Amino acid sequence: MSNKLVVSEYDFDAIKSNLKSFLQGQTSFQDYDFEGSSLNILLDVLSYNTHYLGFNANMLANEMFLDSADLRASVVSLAKQVGYTPT
Repeated sequence: MSNKLVVSEYDFDAIKSNLKSFLQGQTSFQDYDFEGSSLNILLDVLSYNTHYLGFNANMLANEMFLDSADLRASVVSLAKQVGYTPT
């Protein structure tokens, strides 16, 4: 059980496991059953939200660079910055 929250994982199951370990290390939640309680649903929601936001941040970071951009609007915008206007 850890008293520090690990934030380097972006996989849903890893996020949920890290949140569960963090909460089990807190004195307020030591006696709770995280598998069969409504806290499990809250952990699912928090894990899904974290996974979703991590995915969106990754996609946003990809669109910021000409080498990794997929959307035409992003490529056109980045090409304009280097002096090239696509047709």
